[in-house]
Amino acid sequence: MIQTIPWGAVVISGCMIVYVIFLGFASYSPSFENKNFYGEYPAIAGNLPSIYRGMRSDDSNLNSSISTVSYDPWDLCDLPKYDVWDEEIILYVNPNKDPLKDCDRTFKPFTELKNSSWRVVSLNKNLECKTRCHRRKSERQNEISKWNFTQGPVDCEFLEAVCSENKEDVYGYLHSQVIPKPPIEKPKIDTAGLMQFDVFVILLDSLSYSQGKRSLPRTLSYFTNHMDGVIFPYMNKIGENSRPNGIPIWFGKSLEKIDRSLFDEEVIPPDWSHKYFCKTFKDNETNIFSEFHDYGYRTLLAEDWAEGTMNWPNYQKKFGWVWAIDLGHNSENGFTHADKDFHNFLIEHRKKLDNSFVFLLGDHGLRFGGVRNTFVGALDVNNPFTAISIPKVLRNTTNILEYVAENAKNIQSHYDTRATILDIMKYQSAKSFTETEARQFPEEKGYSYIRKQPSTPRNCRNMPIPLEYCICQFKKSKVPRNTKTAKEIGKALAFAVNTQIEDGNFTGNCIKMEWEKTLSLEMYDHQFKGATLYTVTAQMKEPSKAEFKSNVKIVDGKIKVLGMVERSNRYGKTADCIKSEYHRPYCYCKNQNG
Repeated sequence: MIQTIPWGAVVISGCMIVYVIFLGFASYSPSFENKNFYGEYPAIAGNLPSIYRGMRSDDSNLNSSISTVSYDPWDLCDLPKYDVWDEEIILYVNPNKDPLKDCDRTFKPFTELKNSSWRVVSLNKNLECKTRCHRRKSERQNEISKWNFTQGPVDCEFLEAVCSENKEDVYGYLHSQVIPKPPIEKPKIDTAGLMQFDVFVILLDSLSYSQGKRSLPRTLSYFTNHMDGVIFPYMNKIGENSRPNGIPIWFGKSLEKIDRSLFDEEVIPPDWSHKYFCKTFKDNETNIFSEFHDYGYRTLLAEDWAEGTMNWPNYQKKFGWVWAIDLGHNSENGFTHADKDFHNFLIEHRKKLDNSFVFLLGDHGLRFGGVRNTFVGALDVNNPFTAISIPKVLRNTTNILEYVAENAKNIQSHYDTRATILDIMKYQSAKSFTETEARQFPEEKGYSYIRKQPSTPRNCRNMPIPLEYCICQFKKSKVPRNTKTAKEIGKALAFAVNTQIEDGNFTGNCIKMEWEKTLSLEMYDHQFKGATLYTVTAQMKEPSKAEFKSNVKIVDGKIKVLGMVERSNRYGKTADCIKSEYHRPYCYCKNQNG
């Protein structure tokens, strides 16, 4: 009888039953997507759950370990997936906007600055022209020389020219140049055994990932197809505006705290306090420009376009950083008209750029305007543009391009961009760019793109990213804005803003903000250590009508504002009574007449 039992069918049926039962459990369990991680990633901020330490995506115990323990959604990072041409953002896009449309494009300057000498090139003999030098005196003030009517040599980088006819000014122009300096006789660092390349960074202020895709199609097409450039869709800003995002790249230091109270952990203070950053000279602080100089590089920092910098000098390696501030700072459509210019620039200098590392960056996305009320616009502000091209010789002889492309699939921060630049300068250059394994550089918070990155998951919990800027996606539900809870949360936001003004000793200059209404309120579907988390945007009463956004948590009936409070609408000149860039978004001056 035993021999007549169909054991094969029994076994198959049993397996099917087990599979169906497993499938049923799986449908109610969180899903995890395998990703390729490399190396070890220590928790930079906060405590990384032990189940992740030292595990790889091919570890057979990974998913089983995760599924048998409780976890916080912050332990993972669901990266945003969306259409950069989403219908709701199309309403704010005008590809035909051109601030130069009313300009005379045939106009030719009356004066010329060439090889540190100026002259009049206009054929109009009735013109009387003069020039004067502009030199930097301070961050907000120039030192301006007397007018010079004699054509010939000048020794300044910025030269203002004015021409008059019949004693009436008819022409004004601001020339710029790069003045040659004596060569560096001997670098501080022995560079004899280093494989060095030029490094060029073009940073467009307020350019987000999606805005770059919409506004610079020609430039990015050439950059990706002809320069094998890699775009990073998941770059996360680490500060509200330009300075707390630029300083981490230049100095490796943070200017904003990281509030870890959501995880019952201590707040991580900024590396530099507001007072130290604003009131103390940084000559003794190591910065990326001085380090490149020590490695024998010629360095350039320009806050505008600097034609000619690609070709001078040819006998030394160059590190150039161009930061274009005003191009798209205040408009969703500010970059579109410049696409052709950037495209032409890449083509014109293609031979030089093919032998260089090229970074196209944004510091943050557009911070103000109605576009922030859309999903894409709200994401953009925290998702700056980042793209990298490596020298052609390294594309053909190493696996670096493969590592860059793989790292672009994960969340990154400006600290990682800094680590990459340092890697180019110091570490990979010493090994002819052959190192592949993850490496944490001394006193750095990020990991290089041009090698493998560590294995543990990258998210806003174990990376130095303030949670209020995190681009990882979490399930949220809209809740009514006219409830007592919405009102109390809005008042807590106003209180937090007023506390910032008090801490800065600006109560004599700025009005006290009062909550008027809650504009939006979203509740996170998951609780965090017994706390309910909300994202709130609230409007203050007149005269400021200021709008602020923040995350708050409610636990045991108490409301706590988490991290920085963001200003989400423009404040223009309404805060001009104070100079503190940190406090200006929170201020509405009592005296609006200057």
